[in-house]
Amino acid sequence: MTTNVKRISIYDLKPNMILAENLMLNGLTLVAKKTTLNAIMIKKIIEFYPSNTIYIYVNQEKTLTPSVQDSNELSLNKTEILLNNFSNNIYKFLNNIDGNSKLDLTEIRIMSKEILDNNNDYISILKSITNSRNIDEYLTRHSVNVAFLSSILGKWLNLPQKDLTLLTYAAFLHDIGKVKVNQKILNKPSKLTKLEFEEIKKHSVYSYELVRTIPYLDESVSLAVLMHHERLDGSGYPLHLKKDRINIFAKIIAITDTFDAMTSDKVYSKKQNPFKVLEIMQYECMATLDYNYLTTFINQMLNYYTGEMVKLSDNRIGKIVKTDINNISSPLISVDSIFIDLKNEKDLFITDLVP
Repeated sequence: MTTNVKRISIYDLKPNMILAENLMLNGLTLVAKKTTLNAIMIKKIIEFYPSNTIYIYVNQEKTLTPSVQDSNELSLNKTEILLNNFSNNIYKFLNNIDGNSKLDLTEIRIMSKEILDNNNDYISILKSITNSRNIDEYLTRHSVNVAFLSSILGKWLNLPQKDLTLLTYAAFLHDIGKVKVNQKILNKPSKLTKLEFEEIKKHSVYSYELVRTIPYLDESVSLAVLMHHERLDGSGYPLHLKKDRINIFAKIIAITDTFDAMTSDKVYSKKQNPFKVLEIMQYECMATLDYNYLTTFINQMLNYYTGEMVKLSDNRIGKIVKTDINNISSPLISVDSIFIDLKNEKDLFITDLVP
């Protein structure tokens, strides 16, 4: 008889499950590896253990119910399929833009409703968004990723339902003007010239011109599309607006747009792991992006990443045990039941999340 090891949520634990790792708390063993769990132990784990997932043994001859054994994998696969379908829909939407007719927002409305009504499995969404994918998919998948991230951040900010809907519309549409940009410039793998960069910057105006023609669409959507590259210190474009003159949806999309761009492979740059990106945003963007929105985004993202598995620079796999807001890219991790504080490791660092 052989056994497998599975990672499950601590809230899915049931009596008689067997622990496949030592659960450590402040250097002490909370529950030892190979312990057969009972109701009291499970209550103690839920109350005191800092991670929301743990490893258990699974008997191959008598497996756990699918809802427990495969919940993480099934959820991630379901989310991947959904985001890929949305990406295909955006591809069709962009291909139908000819400049001579008003945009049909029907598909955008349907996808936005799906996002807001049925998708609260944030960790699967966050994993899927940062998974590696073909560079050719960037524009379409980026629009989908930013829509999901923006709707999530909007919920974290407690925006009313109407605003969440308009925000999600704007996020889906924020980059559609790129279809009017010279594609050779847009996909240029080397550094852009000053003139080429000026051409790229026109995409927000192109997007605005397309969106504002949509009948009965709230003006806040077209303004968000226009302003998503504006920055609080006036360094953005196209209008060099500052602070409160920038549409609030644009402020949110500016954050999610930046995060997704930096965690995605593009023709001109390689993706970075989300912890490093959040750290860069924390130290380099506080003066240019809305402080309160960005702080909420960073704190909530770290909360959802706690307990997730990461790949290290030496190819080992570890679990995030605790994050440090002052050292985001160097959390405390557990590798083979050994705690490693990456702040103290000069040559060891996270390279990516493990799907």
